Amino acid sequence: MDSATTVHRVDRIAESRLPALRHHVALQAEDGETVTYGALAARIERASAALRVAGLRPGDRMLLVAENCVSMIVVLLAAIRCRAWAVPVNARLSPGEIDAIRAHCRPRLSYFSSDASADAQAHARHAGAQPQALDGAGAMCLSAVDGAADPETVEDDPAGEVAVMLYTSGSSGTPKGVMLTHRNLMYIAEVSARLGAQREDDAVYLALPISHSYGLTSVLLCGLQSGATLYPVARFAAEGLAEAIAGGLTVFQGVPAMYARMLDWHRQSGRALTPNRLRLAYIGGSMIDAAKKEAAESLLGLRLHHGYGLTEAAPSVTRTLGGAAPNGLSVGRPLPGIEVSVRRPEGAPVPDSGEGELWVRGPNVMKGYYRDPKQTALAVDAEGWLHTGDLARVGAQGELYIVGRIKELIIRGGFNVYPAEVEAAIGRNGDVAQCAVVGRSTDGDEEVVAFIEPVPGRSIDTDALKQSLRAQLAPYKIPSRIVCMDKLPASGNGKLLKASIKSLAQQL
Repeated sequence: MDSATTVHRVDRIAESRLPALRHHVALQAEDGETVTYGALAARIERASAALRVAGLRPGDRMLLVAENCVSMIVVLLAAIRCRAWAVPVNARLSPGEIDAIRAHCRPRLSYFSSDASADAQAHARHAGAQPQALDGAGAMCLSAVDGAADPETVEDDPAGEVAVMLYTSGSSGTPKGVMLTHRNLMYIAEVSARLGAQREDDAVYLALPISHSYGLTSVLLCGLQSGATLYPVARFAAEGLAEAIAGGLTVFQGVPAMYARMLDWHRQSGRALTPNRLRLAYIGGSMIDAAKKEAAESLLGLRLHHGYGLTEAAPSVTRTLGGAAPNGLSVGRPLPGIEVSVRRPEGAPVPDSGEGELWVRGPNVMKGYYRDPKQTALAVDAEGWLHTGDLARVGAQGELYIVGRIKELIIRGGFNVYPAEVEAAIGRNGDVAQCAVVGRSTDGDEEVVAFIEPVPGRSIDTDALKQSLRAQLAPYKIPSRIVCMDKLPASGNGKLLKASIKSLAQQL
């Protein structure tokens, strides 16, 4: 598919393989419920009709406070069928965070997956939403219509029509509504399916929250486009993943934190995960630690694929799919139809193998940030290039490497310190589950601070760790302080919240 190809609608994705897959299982719920592709299409149609009766109009925003479950998938696609903007958020967010998102997007209706999530039920009580059954979706809580919420203009072309709006804080710490069109989402879903991310005969573990772009596009939409069977789970548990692998799982996509928890489970239980039927294991969502990646590969018995993306790119930019999984940490090559360029601060291209900011252009780039033209103009220039804020370099074979984030760069004594390099060195310690390195402002300088989450049941000898780092890093890169925490601040999908961690550093 390229920019000239007909754009398919997200809400019709479940019908793209009908009638051949009408009796094939699309969703296998945690409670044992199975939903075929034919039944899913019918439920989406009935739910969309019920939402129209409830007052949802084209251009309205519909807030979905939920964890992964069948009803969330049905309601999300039904809201889009109404030509409204689906705004999925993780039920594990705090009431204040959800209130801020609600105030910004002004939803006409709000849905809460109260039957599948205690947190969603609590948010429903907070919002005054009432329990009810929605035809096609089942029991839930639904808010009263907000009559003051005005609809946005609806585009005639699905290439420009917003289907989903995802809220992301990025490195700024301030949530922004990323407007993703049917074209953005379907481009990634269709290209990923063509590259073999998922197939019709796959059993796919859907543990990544659908409220995040990785889980929404790379797992859910790609899975439906491929005709795979998806196993949505509300919350990731390493033991649950192990049982799924033993039960015939063929595809797992997760973030580094999920793989770290899987390794912890293996250490504690002593149970093996081979032999298995896994065809593809994929790691993404944040920087990858080489030692942890190798340990996961050994446990699963196959190499991990990975890539690079961000919510503003719906979310994929590069992937290692299409060939053998790599030995190293390259994030692969751009997906077909997507351009990348490594640029200097003033915008000039960086010479071969040089480091600079990664720019991205293609059908996957967002429409913009909702109600924020200033930030949109800073992120996407007049020529359509998305300025990612990530530092990258291109290898000799055209493969891409991510070095770190521009805003996370630490300047210590006039020297540049890339947190990713220090994190990789710390991660080689077997007692470290996760780590995050940030800069802390001091008098006219910055110091390097490392926050570490030990493997459960282990402790970190910080003096010994510093000593080991001296053999790997220049003196100015060695953390001045190492702080151990039981759990590092993370989002609902396990991605470390660098803005929150940096705030903790400033309080030291």
